[in-house]
Amino acid sequence: MLFLKPLGLLFTALILSSCSFMAIAADSNEAVHFKTGTSSEQYVATTANYDVNNYVFYAKKDQHLKVTLDTKSTKLWVALLNSKLENIADLSPFSADINHNGEYILPYDGKYTIRIGQYRAFARRGESSHYTLTIAID
Repeated sequence: MLFLKPLGLLFTALILSSCSFMAIAADSNEAVHFKTGTSSEQYVATTANYDVNNYVFYAKKDQHLKVTLDTKSTKLWVALLNSKLENIADLSPFSADINHNGEYILPYDGKYTIRIGQYRAFARRGESSHYTLTIAID
């Protein structure tokens, strides 16, 4: 009889851990390629729950990056990542990280990722947001 209680706890722990995969976000990765003769590209997408959409590209130091997010949603955040950046760059329209032209000056050569997701309060409720992302590099 005494061994049933530990077995019950073990069984409960196994069930809970096997269901934890449902809380993992489904990240999507998109390689950004500009058509010949262009310096911008558009992507139409949706993000739901805790999902994050990643747009990966390579650029050179001092290039100007302009990210435009066309959406009716106020639930989305936009960030820029690079392995050399000390902090994640905020690319939202009123961010202090972008200049008066709405551009971010890339500080390093290399691989960058634009990451788009929903704020936690909306993700927790299972909401989704549709958007059109325009990425331009000059």
